[in-house]
Amino acid sequence: MEGPIITCMSIGVYAHALTRGNKYIVKKEDRDKYRIIGNHGKAVWISKAHFIEGNIEVPYLERWKFDDDPKEFDLVEVTLTFSDGSERWSLVTTPQKLVNHFKKEMEPPGFNIKHLIITKTMDHDDIEKTLKYLEVNDELTEASQSLER
Repeated sequence: MEGPIITCMSIGVYAHALTRGNKYIVKKEDRDKYRIIGNHGKAVWISKAHFIEGNIEVPYLERWKFDDDPKEFDLVEVTLTFSDGSERWSLVTTPQKLVNHFKKEMEPPGFNIKHLIITKTMDHDDIEKTLKYLEVNDELTEASQSLER
């Protein structure tokens, strides 16, 4: 008899063994870990924190686009489109653009933006890699806001 099915939500340090959204069969279980057969074909113990119980469809990032011109704005809006048709948005910036932003007169003199993503550059590839990293670690939802149209 096969064990229950679990769905990976974050890969953590297990990129060699896990894929976000993949389903795995539980071979053994203890209080805080599952033993599964990873993508690499080997049995591994992995924290339950990386999974949700059941055969769950996990939406994945299909594409993203700039909503603002990165050359004109310090904090650039991007729209994220997911496989289930949902959309979210974030602000993207670089350390240098943040410095430029704070050189301006502003009141209050600081802010807290939970959906702000900081990348090394505004190059498409750097943003893409950062978004994918956040996604496979189940942090992209936290780093973005739901987009209601």
